[in-house]
Amino acid sequence: MRKHFKEKYPEYDVSANFYQGYMDLTFFTLTSKLTKQKDLKYIVVFKHDKMRFDVWLSGKNRNIMSGYHNKFSNYQLKNYILTADEKGMSSIIEATLVNDPNFDNLPELTKQIDTGVINFIQEIETQFLTSNQSMY
Repeated sequence: MRKHFKEKYPEYDVSANFYQGYMDLTFFTLTSKLTKQKDLKYIVVFKHDKMRFDVWLSGKNRNIMSGYHNKFSNYQLKNYILTADEKGMSSIIEATLVNDPNFDNLPELTKQIDTGVINFIQEIETQFLTSNQSMY
């Protein structure tokens, strides 16, 4: 998936590597010009225990994430989950992309994840990050 996004979407900075967590998740990050300006990033996550793919909006550090968490608490997020603003938070907003993925059909799985990530990015950026000012 990381390679797919790097090749298909040169307008995004895709992390050079992917991170394998403590066998609970694997992820890679991508940023747009807008999220980079605002010290935010998107994370494409595979949660091993739940066998699902998610996409998260996250921040450079705890203070950035807390500031945006406060901002997003004023919005109706519809299909997204606003995470708890607490120590150790990894994301601000989360969305499930694919539950119980079919690894026997990789082209279809790739398409589902691609579509979900791009829709998430477009919605977050057009509806919630349209201001040119950062939180700080």
